Amino acid sequence: MKKKLVALGLSALVASTLMAKEIKVGVLQPLTGPIAAFGQKTLDGIKLIHEKYNKLPNGDTIKLVVVDNQFDKIQTVNGYKRLASGENVVAIEGPLASSMALAIKRFADNTKTPTVTQIATNPRVTQGSKYITRACFTDDFQGKVAAVYALKHNLKNAVVVFDMKQDYSVGLAKAFMNAYRKGGGKILKTLFINSGDKDFNAQVAQIKKLNPEFIYTPIYAPEEGLFLRQLRAAGVNAPVMGGDGIADPGLLKKLAGKAANGVMYTDHFDAAKAPTKLSAEFIKDFKAKYGRVPSAFAATGADGYLLIYNAIKKCNTKANSNNLAQFKSCVNNAVRHTKNLEAVTGYLTIDPNTGNPINKPAVIEKIVDGKTQFVELVKP
Repeated sequence: MKKKLVALGLSALVASTLMAKEIKVGVLQPLTGPIAAFGQKTLDGIKLIHEKYNKLPNGDTIKLVVVDNQFDKIQTVNGYKRLASGENVVAIEGPLASSMALAIKRFADNTKTPTVTQIATNPRVTQGSKYITRACFTDDFQGKVAAVYALKHNLKNAVVVFDMKQDYSVGLAKAFMNAYRKGGGKILKTLFINSGDKDFNAQVAQIKKLNPEFIYTPIYAPEEGLFLRQLRAAGVNAPVMGGDGIADPGLLKKLAGKAANGVMYTDHFDAAKAPTKLSAEFIKDFKAKYGRVPSAFAATGADGYLLIYNAIKKCNTKANSNNLAQFKSCVNNAVRHTKNLEAVTGYLTIDPNTGNPINKPAVIEKIVDGKTQFVELVKP
């Protein structure tokens, strides 16, 4: 009898193993191109958290299907279509940048594919979409944080430098200017650049003439580094603050040298201030694996995956995973109704109507010799 029970147990185990399925999750990130460093850091965070959370209670496993969108709108759309239709993933994490997320917005809705962008901050990314959710705050809040900081430090006039080609940059500049003016600040001038520019002497000359008390630069790190070098070389020493698009102290030091020192930016996470137990474990494991502390890109990358994993785990007991459309619908609904999920940047609760996190705080960081220095935590 005992042998029969053992045999039955082994049979059940074998049957369970044979029945276990592989569930695919797409990852769409810029792994080459001008912001490849951001995409790689994000992927590092996703891969690390996936190593820990890839098995489901019923034995199914989650496989990542990674596609490089090259920070290019055409490649982003093609990559998204490949994942949603060709690879038949149940969800997609990405794209990283706001302009790329906006490029795939209608395809997310058309294919009814749950999509989590971990760090695309432009408010329009989720507006009117039922299938795009974000794991981060929006530029409405990020811009206000910068404006409040400047005014609190009695910096009452400013110049804003932004990138006309990037939705992220345009939206964040607008959010900052609205909040700054409402608080009594004066915008002396808005100056435009374009992605890929290397010569900013014309803009720097105007800034020097205006002599502002504060300079706001919601642009990306490749342009920021060169701008800072030319700005400081011209003798302009006014405080400079950017958004999370310049959250790459190593690249800024490489491009700007000592001119990067003192530059501030708003961000999503500081590894010195672990907000949850899971966060502390993630930081420890990240250091052990990669030999460095995780950036906000790695942290929000992990958060985006956790939102998807948590939803899949719920749906694996409720929806028929053999019916892809039904399963995707369940996953999307579960992502949108996430409540108090322990994640790396804090506890995540998603507003099901907007697809945005509720009460997501920001941190202000300062660059010192190629590293970040915590300035303050700002809550909504």
